[in-house]
Amino acid sequence: MSTKTNRKKCLIVVAAFLCSTGSNAKASFASGTPVNVAVAVASLSLAAADTWTEKSPMPTARSILSASTVDGKIYAIGGDGGSSAVEEYDPATDTWTKKASLPTPRQWLSTSVVNGKIYAIGGDARVGAPSLSTVEEYDPATDTWTEKAPMPTARFTHSTSVVDGKIYAIGGFFRPPERVTSDVEAYDPATDTWTKKAPMPTARGFLATSVVNGKIYAIGGARAAGGSPLSTVEEYEPVTDTWTTKASMPTARVTFLAASAVNGIIYVIGGASGGTDFSIVEAYDPATDTWTEKAPMPTARGFLATSVVGGKIYAIGGRFTGHGTSVSTVEEYDTGLTVSSPDFNGDGTVEMKDLLRLIQSWDQNDPMVDIAPLPFGDEVVDALDLELLMSYWGQPVDDPTLVAHWAFDETEGEIAYDSAGLNDAFVVGGALWQPSGGQVDGALEFDGVDDSAIAGPALNPANAPLSVFAWVKGGAPGQAVISQQGSANWLMLDAEGKLMTELTSPGRSAVPLLSETAITDGHWHRIGFVWDGLLRTLYVDGIAVAEDTQDSLESSSNGLYIGTGKAMAAGTYFSGLIDDVRIYNRVVRP
Repeated sequence: MSTKTNRKKCLIVVAAFLCSTGSNAKASFASGTPVNVAVAVASLSLAAADTWTEKSPMPTARSILSASTVDGKIYAIGGDGGSSAVEEYDPATDTWTKKASLPTPRQWLSTSVVNGKIYAIGGDARVGAPSLSTVEEYDPATDTWTEKAPMPTARFTHSTSVVDGKIYAIGGFFRPPERVTSDVEAYDPATDTWTKKAPMPTARGFLATSVVNGKIYAIGGARAAGGSPLSTVEEYEPVTDTWTTKASMPTARVTFLAASAVNGIIYVIGGASGGTDFSIVEAYDPATDTWTEKAPMPTARGFLATSVVGGKIYAIGGRFTGHGTSVSTVEEYDTGLTVSSPDFNGDGTVEMKDLLRLIQSWDQNDPMVDIAPLPFGDEVVDALDLELLMSYWGQPVDDPTLVAHWAFDETEGEIAYDSAGLNDAFVVGGALWQPSGGQVDGALEFDGVDDSAIAGPALNPANAPLSVFAWVKGGAPGQAVISQQGSANWLMLDAEGKLMTELTSPGRSAVPLLSETAITDGHWHRIGFVWDGLLRTLYVDGIAVAEDTQDSLESSSNGLYIGTGKAMAAGTYFSGLIDDVRIYNRVVRP
């Protein structure tokens, strides 16, 4: 008998053991070397990579701005001409929101995040103006700004990065008179103080910096305004306060090239040289000190900003060097590293179904289940993945890919809380709370006449991947479970009570996806829709009941309805119980 077969048989025995021993199985099974879990409950697996997608433009066209991410939202701050604009971008809904203005309008600034607050550091008010030492702290939770201790060396065209809760301001220019600096100064937000550090070996401004494994990488730039672009890369180790020269960037460039790190790889994007704007994307791997060319950015530009959400890089704003026009362009780069979870079937708990899913893929290259070693897996499902899964056995999962979750476990009131996001739903029409009547704790009962729950836009269905699941009991032909206002019925029943979806591509030839499975038999059913960017799939009780190819879905950022159709028309209101509605920005295979 093969080793593979033996291993799989052993795992089946383990599964049977876990069924019989319950919650104590984790301790019994995992005796021995403990698993060192470094990334909360999420790991990373390979997906479709190296692609760009155009997103909603920034309301205020600008360049030489800075951007930072807090709680999954990107804040674009300042910019050319001494802008005070602060605008928040939500990738989940592809929408922009105006925020409290920057107190000191400026360009050429740099921003960094510590403990959920953004620090806007340095810059200048306009071309030729004195450089600034200003530091202002922005709290997205309260939409307020606070002045902080100024930077010792006033400067602009510098770059900042964070290691261990401290912000390092590196390089740049200062005026008057205009001179380049190699200064490195560290800011500690906890004490509101600055400390001078070892200078960067190559004095330069217009550079980019990024952090991998506690080390800062200073990339590109120029020694003088209008000077020759540099390909220089230097690594700073904060623990020893030392610098080391690394492999040069293949394409020398300047004028606010942008760099962002995703899972140990630094992506350097755009920039310019000699009046030529670049669309070049080059990826640097500090572990091997090597560079790799990636898919070019669709809109060549310099003076842009980048920020990362969910393994994707957003290139924001910028300028065309030839005629100095600032743009509002936003383009999303998918590195191919998307977040997955030990909760393979998306039901909120790591348990037997997840273990069986892992067993099915044993000794195979299954990216959905290859979760160890962190962060990338190793292209085979084996004991490492089993150990990591077991370290979460029986626990609820705080899954970062879960963008909305209405548990419907409240006992009263007009609010159904979204435990995963900010889209609390308003319960209207007199829907009844059933605290002990759900499939997973409580549920909400709808009368089929005018009851519903109304929530904000949790996710644009055009943004693959997408998974939506819910438990339902009851219902009648033509009724909807989840829909998007004025757009599409995500999960509904056809004229015969069979599960279907209207989520489809734009165009007259697009057709709904229909199944042959009726769910109106009075029993609980877990229904779901999954789109991976190519396949549409409907699920009932963990079984795929319909599937087809669909290379796009119609875009919409409207709010969601639970328990009624997209137009709240008579006959589309659901009659029965709905429980545990979940929306993910990953593929879930129940």
